[in-house]
Amino acid sequence: MPVESVGSITPLPRLQPLAAPQGAQEAAQAGGFAEVLNNILGANQRANATADAAIADLASGRAEDLHTVTLALAQAENSFRLLLEIRNRVTEAFQEVSRMQV
Repeated sequence: MPVESVGSITPLPRLQPLAAPQGAQEAAQAGGFAEVLNNILGANQRANATADAAIADLASGRAEDLHTVTLALAQAENSFRLLLEIRNRVTEAFQEVSRMQV
Protein backbone atom coordinates (compact mmCIF):
# COMPACT_ATOMS: atom_id res chain seq x y z
CA MET A 1 0.00 0.00 0.00
CA PRO A 2 1.59 3.30 -1.05
CA VAL A 3 2.01 6.09 1.51
CA GLU A 4 1.17 9.64 0.41
CA SER A 5 3.68 12.38 1.02
CA VAL A 6 2.92 15.06 3.57
CA GLY A 7 2.91 17.73 0.88
CA SER A 8 -0.11 16.20 -0.86
CA ILE A 9 -2.39 16.59 2.17
CA THR A 10 -4.57 19.66 1.92
CA PRO A 11 -4.39 21.93 4.96
CA LEU A 12 -7.47 22.61 7.04
CA PRO A 13 -9.09 26.02 6.65
CA ARG A 14 -8.13 28.58 9.26
CA LEU A 15 -10.66 29.09 12.02
CA GLN A 16 -11.99 32.57 12.53
CA PRO A 17 -12.21 33.92 16.08
CA LEU A 18 -15.67 34.12 17.59
CA ALA A 19 -17.19 37.55 17.60
CA ALA A 20 -19.62 38.90 20.15
CA PRO A 21 -23.26 38.94 19.03
CA GLN A 22 -24.11 42.00 16.98
CA GLY A 23 -26.72 43.18 19.44
CA ALA A 24 -24.21 43.20 22.29
CA GLN A 25 -21.66 45.19 20.28
CA GLU A 26 -24.22 47.74 19.17
CA ALA A 27 -25.62 48.07 22.67
CA ALA A 28 -22.17 48.50 24.17
CA GLN A 29 -21.41 51.28 21.70
CA ALA A 30 -24.78 53.01 21.85
CA GLY A 31 -26.20 52.76 25.35
CA GLY A 32 -23.52 51.31 27.54
CA PHE A 33 -23.82 48.92 30.42
CA ALA A 34 -27.51 49.51 31.13
CA GLU A 35 -28.44 48.71 27.54
CA VAL A 36 -26.42 45.48 27.62
CA LEU A 37 -28.20 44.46 30.84
CA ASN A 38 -31.58 45.23 29.30
CA ASN A 39 -30.71 43.06 26.29
CA ILE A 40 -29.65 40.18 28.54
CA LEU A 41 -32.83 40.50 30.61
CA GLY A 42 -34.92 40.51 27.43
CA ALA A 43 -33.16 37.40 26.13
CA ASN A 44 -33.76 35.69 29.47
CA GLN A 45 -37.46 36.53 29.35
CA ARG A 46 -37.74 35.23 25.77
CA ALA A 47 -35.98 31.98 26.74
CA ASN A 48 -38.34 31.52 29.70
CA ALA A 49 -41.39 32.20 27.53
CA THR A 50 -40.16 29.67 24.96
CA ALA A 51 -39.60 27.07 27.68
CA ASP A 52 -43.05 27.71 29.15
CA ALA A 53 -44.65 27.33 25.72
CA ALA A 54 -42.72 24.09 25.11
CA ILE A 55 -43.89 22.68 28.44
CA ALA A 56 -47.49 23.66 27.67
CA ASP A 57 -47.21 21.98 24.25
CA LEU A 58 -45.84 18.84 25.87
CA ALA A 59 -48.64 18.78 28.46
CA SER A 60 -51.32 19.23 25.81
CA GLY A 61 -49.81 16.67 23.44
CA ARG A 62 -48.93 19.15 20.69
CA ALA A 63 -45.16 18.69 21.13
CA GLU A 64 -43.48 16.79 18.31
CA ASP A 65 -40.78 15.27 20.47
CA LEU A 66 -39.28 15.50 23.91
CA HIS A 67 -35.93 16.72 22.57
CA THR A 68 -37.20 20.18 21.61
CA VAL A 69 -38.81 20.62 25.02
CA THR A 70 -35.62 19.55 26.77
CA LEU A 71 -33.56 21.89 24.59
CA ALA A 72 -35.85 24.85 25.37
CA LEU A 73 -35.59 24.10 29.09
CA ALA A 74 -31.79 23.83 28.91
CA GLN A 75 -31.55 27.15 27.06
CA ALA A 76 -33.74 28.83 29.66
CA GLU A 77 -31.63 27.37 32.47
CA ASN A 78 -28.39 28.54 30.85
CA SER A 79 -29.85 32.00 30.34
CA PHE A 80 -30.87 32.16 33.99
CA ARG A 81 -27.45 30.98 35.16
CA LEU A 82 -25.79 33.67 33.03
CA LEU A 83 -28.07 36.30 34.51
CA LEU A 84 -27.39 35.05 38.02
CA GLU A 85 -23.63 35.11 37.47
CA ILE A 86 -23.79 38.66 36.12
CA ARG A 87 -25.76 39.69 39.19
CA ASN A 88 -23.17 38.08 41.46
CA ARG A 89 -20.28 39.80 39.70
CA VAL A 90 -21.99 43.19 39.78
CA THR A 91 -22.74 42.75 43.49
CA GLU A 92 -19.12 41.82 44.20
CA ALA A 93 -17.89 44.83 42.23
CA PHE A 94 -20.24 47.15 44.12
CA GLN A 95 -19.07 45.76 47.46
CA GLU A 96 -15.44 46.19 46.44
CA VAL A 97 -16.04 49.82 45.44
CA SER A 98 -17.91 50.51 48.68
CA ARG A 99 -14.96 49.16 50.69
CA MET A 100 -12.53 51.62 49.08
CA GLN A 101 -11.32 54.41 51.29
CA VAL A 102 -11.75 57.93 50.00
